[in-house]
Amino acid sequence: MILFDIKADLYGPPSNEREDSNAFQARPAVSAVFDQIEPLQAQLARIASFREPMQRLGKLANVFAELRKFAMQVSDLARVLESMHNFQERLRPVPNQFAPLEALDEKLKRLCASFAEHLRELADALGPAVTLQDQLSHLAGAFEPAKVLREEFLGLAQSFASTSPAMSGGRNGSSGVPPC
Repeated sequence: MILFDIKADLYGPPSNEREDSNAFQARPAVSAVFDQIEPLQAQLARIASFREPMQRLGKLANVFAELRKFAMQVSDLARVLESMHNFQERLRPVPNQFAPLEALDEKLKRLCASFAEHLRELADALGPAVTLQDQLSHLAGAFEPAKVLREEFLGLAQSFASTSPAMSGGRNGSSGVPPC
């Protein structure tokens, strides 16, 4: 049983009928339902305002391509230093017998220590980027329902739009709107 005539409420009564002041008004009723989401729409607009900063962050992330090239160079250098380190290990007993090798041994130790220190500093410098990645992953998970909700709302909107009286022409006395 339909308690009101949706077609008349949406498009008004035919010009030859007098409008009843107690008739159901669809537009205010629907607006009353959707007025509840106005604060949410403001928050969604705020979320949309983060798009540009996120794009800038994406451009900043291009630094990792350069860091990858640098990492490959450091890896090559590490292989060279590793062979030098192995050489140094084999020379450990010799400096006691041959004094000039002691200076070389000391220089190799300082070189390796400096190399290790700089690598630690570089790794520490990447810490904030790793933290940001973790936070972005968490945020991406938190926004996952947005995709599902968007698709659901678009599907509902399409089903109501495609079955409205204007679209279907009100055939066979049917209003064409799915029952609510």
